[in-house]
Amino acid sequence: METKFLSAERASIESVQTDFVKISNFGHVNDIVNALPHVVLVLNKERQLVYGNHALMKMSGVNEMGDILCKRPGEILLCVHANETEGGCGTTESCRYCGAANTIKTCIETKSKSSGECRITSFSDGKDVSYDFEITASPFKHGDDDYVIVSLQDISNEKRRKVLERVFFHDIINTAGGLNGFLEFLQTTDDPDETKEFIKIAGNLGDKLVDEILAQRQLMEAENGELITNLKPTNTSIILKEVYHQLHHHPVSSGKTIIITDDTIDYNFITDQILLKRILVNLLKNALEASAKGQVVTVGCKKEGQDGIAFWVNNVNEMPRQVQMQIFQRSFSTKGASRGIGTYSIKLFTEFYLKGKVDFTSNTKTGTTFTVHFSA
Repeated sequence: METKFLSAERASIESVQTDFVKISNFGHVNDIVNALPHVVLVLNKERQLVYGNHALMKMSGVNEMGDILCKRPGEILLCVHANETEGGCGTTESCRYCGAANTIKTCIETKSKSSGECRITSFSDGKDVSYDFEITASPFKHGDDDYVIVSLQDISNEKRRKVLERVFFHDIINTAGGLNGFLEFLQTTDDPDETKEFIKIAGNLGDKLVDEILAQRQLMEAENGELITNLKPTNTSIILKEVYHQLHHHPVSSGKTIIITDDTIDYNFITDQILLKRILVNLLKNALEASAKGQVVTVGCKKEGQDGIAFWVNNVNEMPRQVQMQIFQRSFSTKGASRGIGTYSIKLFTEFYLKGKVDFTSNTKTGTTFTVHFSA
């Protein structure tokens, strides 16, 4: 069976059931693993589940262990990549960059304890669910058979807290510091023109400060399912021009050019203007951050089919393949630790709240293009 990463071969159902009975009868293993607060899986050398604890059953939504025996971790957790290939979990290209797959692989190959972090996007109840786990894989030998004991500790809240801390203790404090600096400088000048210019800059910084706070509140409401959309008539050309003006003088645009293409449609439709604008601003800011001085970022909007429209943002650079494979995962970032909610929030807002679709292409010939599709 073909694979793009780990072996696709599986043990038979009979073999797994034999392992399950063998481990169940081993000492007080049932009492021990069920006393632990986090998820525990025992895998065979084919990475299939042969034993698990109650926390695993609760997370996977099953009442009987038999419902998930023989499955691999990504299949149990409903990972969005688990069914991309016939071989299942561990055999897709995306699995090459999965923290769980690599931690388990290292444990099996070195026969020693291995730890790491993993991000898993599951599809459950009609929507994407994002997990951040700390994973530990330890070798375990019982008789002549080798197993791997895997523990998963949910660190999603910790990751989310670190992102929020960075936003509030770094981004917002920097903006507030800049605002305070301009207000202090206003007290030292008597030049009316200079005063007018600094008041304008201070006003823009104040608007940015409020927007950064509202953006985080909006994201938290969205993740908790509490965000209420406010649908109103809007126009494709108008909203693109607003996005352009918001970032045209932003530091991230320094030395770069933003172009709204001439063939952009002028079209009226119904949407949540604030959410759509936040999506497009994030896409354009990401494109500018990925561009070097002297490069051009283009944006536009086109018709799709009878009643559809698509906004798109392009920069001339190709994303590394490992970035492409992880781009919409929560907590993944190319910008360092405690970042990584930009493209995740784009997908969340677009697909769950505006009922659209976001995708991208990236290659050396055309660069990287993100597109958000809507039925108008």
